Amino acid sequence: MGYPTSFKILGLLGDHMDAPTPKQTLLLILLPMLGTVLCLRLYLHLVRVQHLYPGGYLVHHLFVGILIELPAAFILAFRARNRVLAFSALVALGIGSGMILDEVTYLVATKASDRDYVSRVSLGGAIGFVSLAAILLVGIYWVRRD
Repeated sequence: MGYPTSFKILGLLGDHMDAPTPKQTLLLILLPMLGTVLCLRLYLHLVRVQHLYPGGYLVHHLFVGILIELPAAFILAFRARNRVLAFSALVALGIGSGMILDEVTYLVATKASDRDYVSRVSLGGAIGFVSLAAILLVGIYWVRRD
């Protein structure tokens, strides 16, 4: 089975079928986290704020992020026996983290209006939290690298 060249270039697929390497782990969490925040912010700032109200309740993307991140963290805590599941859990951890980090400042430091979604405070908080998470991930990678 051939893998996409982009996976090989990014070092996401190693020669062995063991657990992901530290570099793979870094990339599988960091890239989806950054991509998720970038997509969320582009959507919020270029399209418009749209809310979901399933069952009449407002669902923020922070809540969706938690629902994505928790199962991924549990799978990783018990060491997935399947390489695809381990890789998928790392990607889900990155996506969930991005959704959570993007919205923390909005919910804590603003009045949580539609206007606040695209405010400087919300954007600055998202950039700040994601930057801190990226620094933490890179720091952990440097300690655990191959």
